Amino acid sequence: MVDLIEVLQFLGAGGVGAVITQYVSAAPERRQARAAARTAMTALEEAVWSQGKPEEWSQLRRAVHNFESAAMIAGVPHDLSEWYVTTRVAFYLESRRGYEENPDPEYGGALATHHIRALNSANEIICQALWHPQRSRLFRRTRLKKAMAQTRAAVADSPDLLRNLEEHRKI
Repeated sequence: MVDLIEVLQFLGAGGVGAVITQYVSAAPERRQARAAARTAMTALEEAVWSQGKPEEWSQLRRAVHNFESAAMIAGVPHDLSEWYVTTRVAFYLESRRGYEENPDPEYGGALATHHIRALNSANEIICQALWHPQRSRLFRRTRLKKAMAQTRAAVADSPDLLRNLEEHRKI
């Protein structure tokens, strides 16, 4: 009987040790994955500003795919990353439309400030998910619904931008 208890204690200690070791050793990899997702966000932010070049759409697609891959590896929930991508595509399309109306290399493709603030609410949600992945999961759906409603209300004066948000769920 003593041998059985010692074996169970040994197995239990080994199991607990394996879990702790896995959690501690994976922490640097999780941090690297979140940093890669943040870098991909930066690249995507740069790709959304139109300058009237024909290769912009392919650059945006590459940036979107890189972000989606990095976000998936970092553990960002799909609904959050999808809303972020949707806002970035709408941002790009509105910037492109603005550039076509005003092809000025310095000011063409600009957006109204209240539109930028509304679209950047998606950026805040992704940053929260990357910075505090466990805490952000508690209120994720509530924050997402609130951000979506605020964004749609803020861009209601721009039918093109609102339509882009609704139509372009994915590239």
